[in-house]
Amino acid sequence: MKKQILGSLAIISMVVQPLAAYAQTINAGGLQPSVSIGGYTASATLNQVSTFLANQLAHNRNLKNVSDSRVAIASFVGMHNLEETDRLGMALAENMMHEMHVRGFGVVDFKTRDNIKVRPNGDFVFSRDVQQLRQQYNIHYFLSGTINRNADGAVINARMVQADTGTIVSTAQSFISNRDLQRILSDGIPAVEKIVIERPIVPPVRQYTVNLR
Repeated sequence: MKKQILGSLAIISMVVQPLAAYAQTINAGGLQPSVSIGGYTASATLNQVSTFLANQLAHNRNLKNVSDSRVAIASFVGMHNLEETDRLGMALAENMMHEMHVRGFGVVDFKTRDNIKVRPNGDFVFSRDVQQLRQQYNIHYFLSGTINRNADGAVINARMVQADTGTIVSTAQSFISNRDLQRILSDGIPAVEKIVIERPIVPPVRQYTVNLR
């Protein structure tokens, strides 16, 4: 009995030691653990994808001082047309501004005016009109990416690029399934399936009424 217990402990040790070494490799930056992407809502999926991309970018970065690195984040674009984006590309850029900021990066919002426009319908500080924006920014890095659609969904490749040289200093990759992709690209109103129930209609019979046939 004692020999059997010792033998079992030896087998467990043979299994646990390689797993512990693998975990140390991941923690040391050698590998990235897999993460499941996909939620019950479009917002949950976007948050998961953005967090996963930001974790990779922060993990793979080739930067010394993160807080001194001024990063401008642009819309993610289609791989076959680098001057077109969609709801997913713009939403990813907005989410990544938050994710990179909370990780200590100096994020620059180049869509911010140098004044507040006060109107009866609200007060506005953001704009996409180049004439209303600052003409110069001190930016060290650009962060953007491409969206490659395929039969299964969309592969997202993000990268941080040094502004003055075009050198890639960090990369990240994620995937969104077709089901989750349709939720993100929709108007946010789930489709309602129409169900038609057919049943025979019997004319109501009033009390003391006699039907003659």
